[in-house]
Amino acid sequence: MKKSFESPPYSTTVEIDHQTELRCLPPQGTPQPRVYWLKNGQPLEPDTNMIVSSEGHLLVGQARLVDTANYTCVAENVSGKKLSD
Repeated sequence: MKKSFESPPYSTTVEIDHQTELRCLPPQGTPQPRVYWLKNGQPLEPDTNMIVSSEGHLLVGQARLVDTANYTCVAENVSGKKLSD
């Protein structure tokens, strides 16, 4: 797997009740890395309001106060694991 993300997620501010998308383009690798997200260092449990797209982006349907956190994109395959900054 390459050393760095093609496009890591960027810090963003979202108003309550608004939608947002945290984009993550992981490093290329063989096999293709699996992408998942951490919320404050813990695995994110997707729900009806937070969905990980097939491209690995995190989609937030309606931002809530409880969604305030530090989100990290993780790419992992047999050769290793990379975390976004």
